[in-house]
Amino acid sequence: MKKSEINELDDNDLQLRYYLGGLTKEGENQLCDYWRCSIDCSCSTVPDDERLVEVKNFINTHNLTNECFLRLSYCFLKGCIMKYKGTYSPFFIELEKVIKPYNFVYTKSFEIPDSDFREKELENIVNDPIVKEYCSKYQLTVTDFIILAKTSINYNFYGVKTKKNPDGIRTYELHELNNIIDSYGLYVSRAYIEEYRARPQTARLIIDIKVAQKKYLELLKELQTKNLPLATLIISNELSELGFHSKKDIKKLIL
Repeated sequence: MKKSEINELDDNDLQLRYYLGGLTKEGENQLCDYWRCSIDCSCSTVPDDERLVEVKNFINTHNLTNECFLRLSYCFLKGCIMKYKGTYSPFFIELEKVIKPYNFVYTKSFEIPDSDFREKELENIVNDPIVKEYCSKYQLTVTDFIILAKTSINYNFYGVKTKKNPDGIRTYELHELNNIIDSYGLYVSRAYIEEYRARPQTARLIIDIKVAQKKYLELLKELQTKNLPLATLIISNELSELGFHSKKDIKKLIL
């Protein structure tokens, strides 16, 4: 059956069998990008057997759509999923277990160097109500959430072209995750992420400076409203400590 026909199926079980069937398509020693490709070619279903039952149980346990399961499986096979403290979380260990019997090709072609980028910040929010609600809804552990969030922050989730996501856009389960991450201001630009991978120590220092700077500016603005001369004096003293001693120096800084 062609991809366009698969995407029009109303039978979720049959559609899931085709979704898995599309993942079995192989190129030369690598996973075919069938579900990211715009060509309307065909694929076959996987059998309706015990392996499929395990997949369906996994989907139901974690309250996922078939589309989200497909996307996560594709990303896992491509090596997109990051780790936490060097290992996968229970969710992805369980995911690997249910897809392993299909003998999919693990290409790891989208794998990126793992790092602890934003791990501290994510550890600090795992007990917040919005995160707890998300984890409860999808039956995720704290480490599951951190790994999903790390992968998203690193721009390493790849979309799949399905009926609900014809352009490979985010499935709503991961869209909810994106909204949570964004609400805490944890995203940075893709260019910054690449800089972090190249020079993690320098990038980490910049992050720490920005976090401290944000708090400092909030306090300084409050002081300005209560005692402007004192706030001005503090700024002047700090500029002097940084080596800006004259009006000429300050003008250069402003420029």
